[in-house]
Amino acid sequence: MTWHAAISLELLRPDGVTGVEIEGVPVALYKLGEQVYATHGICTHALAFLADGFVEDGKIECPLHQGLFDIRSGKALCTPLTEDIKTYAVKVEDGTVFVDLDSSAAQTTLAADGVALPGTTAATAGGVATDARAGERFIIVGAGQAAAAAIRAMRLAGFEGAIDLVGAERHLPYERPPLSKSVLLGQAGADDCACLRFADLDVLRVTAHLGRRVSTIDARARIATLDDGRMLTYSALLIATGGQPRRLTIPGADLPGVMYLRTLEDAAAIGDVIRKAKTVAIIGGGFIGMELASVAAQLGLSAIVLEREPELMARVMPAPLGRAFRRLAEKHGVIVRTSTSVDAIERIDGKLVIKTPGEPVAADIALVGIGLEPDTALAAACGCDVLGGIVVDAEGRTNVPGIWAAGDCALHHAEINGRRGRLESWHNAEQRGAAAGRSMAGAPADTEAAVQPWFWTDQFGLNVQILGVAASHHSVARTGEDGAAGTVYRTFDLASGKLTSVVAFSSPQAIRAARTELESVAPFDPAAAAAVVLDQEDKGDSMNAHAKLLEPVSSEDRAKTYVWPVEGLTRIPDWVYTDEFIYQREVERIFHGRSWNFVALEDEVRNPGDFIRSHVGPTPVVVSRAEDGTIHVFENRCLHRAAEFCRELHGNAKEFVCPYHQWSYDLKGNLAGVPFRRGVNGAGGMPPDFKTSEHGLKRLTVTTHRGVVFASYCNDMEPLADYLGPEILAEFEATFDGRIPRVLGHYRHSLPGNWKLYHENLKDPYHATLLHTFLVTFGLLVAGNKSLMLADATGRHGVMASAKSDASKIAADTKKEMRAYKEGMSLSDPRFMNFIDEFNSPWSVTMMTLWPNLIIQREMNTLGIRQIVPTGPNEFIMKWTMFGFEGDDEEMTRHRLRQGNLMGPAGFLGLEDNEAIKFVQDGMISVPNGEHMVELEPGNNGTSDTLISEAAIRGMYRYWREVMAL
Repeated sequence: MTWHAAISLELLRPDGVTGVEIEGVPVALYKLGEQVYATHGICTHALAFLADGFVEDGKIECPLHQGLFDIRSGKALCTPLTEDIKTYAVKVEDGTVFVDLDSSAAQTTLAADGVALPGTTAATAGGVATDARAGERFIIVGAGQAAAAAIRAMRLAGFEGAIDLVGAERHLPYERPPLSKSVLLGQAGADDCACLRFADLDVLRVTAHLGRRVSTIDARARIATLDDGRMLTYSALLIATGGQPRRLTIPGADLPGVMYLRTLEDAAAIGDVIRKAKTVAIIGGGFIGMELASVAAQLGLSAIVLEREPELMARVMPAPLGRAFRRLAEKHGVIVRTSTSVDAIERIDGKLVIKTPGEPVAADIALVGIGLEPDTALAAACGCDVLGGIVVDAEGRTNVPGIWAAGDCALHHAEINGRRGRLESWHNAEQRGAAAGRSMAGAPADTEAAVQPWFWTDQFGLNVQILGVAASHHSVARTGEDGAAGTVYRTFDLASGKLTSVVAFSSPQAIRAARTELESVAPFDPAAAAAVVLDQEDKGDSMNAHAKLLEPVSSEDRAKTYVWPVEGLTRIPDWVYTDEFIYQREVERIFHGRSWNFVALEDEVRNPGDFIRSHVGPTPVVVSRAEDGTIHVFENRCLHRAAEFCRELHGNAKEFVCPYHQWSYDLKGNLAGVPFRRGVNGAGGMPPDFKTSEHGLKRLTVTTHRGVVFASYCNDMEPLADYLGPEILAEFEATFDGRIPRVLGHYRHSLPGNWKLYHENLKDPYHATLLHTFLVTFGLLVAGNKSLMLADATGRHGVMASAKSDASKIAADTKKEMRAYKEGMSLSDPRFMNFIDEFNSPWSVTMMTLWPNLIIQREMNTLGIRQIVPTGPNEFIMKWTMFGFEGDDEEMTRHRLRQGNLMGPAGFLGLEDNEAIKFVQDGMISVPNGEHMVELEPGNNGTSDTLISEAAIRGMYRYWREVMAL
């Protein structure tokens, strides 16, 4: 071993990281309590200096992309890290820290990790002589966050005995706040919520009894009996049993679709059904209820909240604050009915009908959030005092010797606003669980000043933090706009002037300042804080009646001003093609609505790491294949400052990094890193509660079929086969017949016309026999050919199909009608018109339109994908992808490319369509307020076996009007 003097011990940052260089090697040194550790000083991911990082809970967080390493073992704990960091042996002699670059640090137990400083041992570092207690056993009843905090605190305090963890769920302890937020939105999973993992059980030396309950506790004999009959003796026992959602006690409360949220299984069950629902009723307007309403709104569902009290959250905060949360919800489309009790629930015609004293409410599902029933029965049975919660002191002790309690089941140890109550929060579970764990281990009580209760909730795009506890009768003063980001509410007791809580809407700096404000003994002065004192009663309706008259007309009211011609579908008004409001409504209801949008061929993302830029409507997206082979589609918009982070049209990457501020995302769209998230030297950075797992890119639902990739903003889209219908699916599979598509090339161009005109163009076989000289002269699509204009049952999809004829046998009368026909025109290369019959189809030509953005061309043997990208009401981009199949020989590939001259922006056929679309749009813009006539083949609004028809166009607009709600 070669020991190198690194630094004086007194220069190490307590509970932090210090960077040094030894023999040219950057080294990070950590002083955690009485121990010193060393790792290599540079992150294995993006080469950032760990000395600029943030130390927390035995982990070092990279300042660039928030990768976490275990300081003791060097293990990489999360993405984007894939490689562990090297650790080094450390010793301390005569006040100097020495590091051996040739030897790794030895890991044993949590308490004995690293090197003890002079004069201490692992047994005494926490202030407890643990060798005398090594034979003792602690039992933790309940496996939630408080339990995890207690276990870590016990070991850090030096307890060396056995620990048994008994949990009714099959999971190790996990955090519950994400269940009603990121888990329901699909942004986080069970692993993201974990407080303890199975690897931690070995390090912490914990025996877990999962899926088990403690049925009885013999407090005198100190024996806990499990529900399987096993008996465990204990020297100290912690009750952290939490609670269960309070249940409705009304007729119909047990009907399917009436759901509660408390566990990971609850979140999974709700997540399965909420994405299939259109309407959601939420019973209870507390924090859980409003977080569920926020999720429903974010998923695009119609949501109504039913609250029994006169205002939201009336039991925990003053009415003006509840009013602020209500108005925030209403601004995002949630209907809130206060002073509304729920009397019964029935199922009628597949819907849940919720009976109230007023109008009944019909919904697909009912989510109930009316409070928590603390699980105190076990505590009461063994003699603990229970007064709405288990009575404990400041260290978590109950009145029964040897028994402690913490978490949601226990009362807070101190009075708040003149009374004792339970604090159901992440912060309380963490703080009180750790306090109980230290006390059980015999560590000295924490003599620091009491920490103000802290709570947070995410609703409707805002992070709301609350420091302190308000009472319903307290006064409220506001700075900022009601319910807006940056607004701060302060509650205070009017009689004494004492400030009781600070509620900050997306303003973490206000919460940091509030810690000092709440400690002040001076009365709160609203005028000095430039704050407006709010009325307890809602006078907004009378005070703002005039302002409401001046508010913009809603989207739905404006839609009612667009009146379709009285002739019906045989007339199409020009505003369908030229109006900006209509276009924006199309983006919302069609491209971002219930539709499958083509985004790529699988061949374009063939290998892990492959990506291609694409679009869903006008919205730029990235299509990527992750390391596990799955395909993902997400918006090409950085969450930070909205930059399009992916700038290359296609390529291969391990991650995506925004060029502006270097935020990075993995191949699935998860946020992997935020540079200097923790700031530098304790200054700056993101809010302390910022979690990358809750801020992934907007991801779309993805499906593939025979090498074609589709995406949808709708989370519960029906299967692609159902979306297409059997006839359209059969034609799709006639082209994509099981062979693997291989890309031959791309081209793109813009067209000065409305995007729907391209759909019309390919649902209009009538024009093809008149406009396209090449088609009719060489017999590809001729009046009198065997042909079909197929429309699906909805009218949105279509296939224009024809069988090639012998141009020399076209009747003279037919030639006269088809003015585009050119007698005597011939090809210099006859191979151009060769048709190799390779498909199981009667057609030599098919043009398939899949709503809303895809055209699949099969023009004899040239194959192509055309993707429509609207950029406004009067312009769209056409992206072409020409392809063949794996297994094509060189001659077939040359043949496909040769026939490809039919298509594209300058093709023998494509050029004429482009010009015609421009002429149509010009006519509508130049002479506004007109109408189109689409009367060919009257009485039919769908499939037609004649080319002289506009039935498919009318079928499309029948569907368009329905989805646009016009």
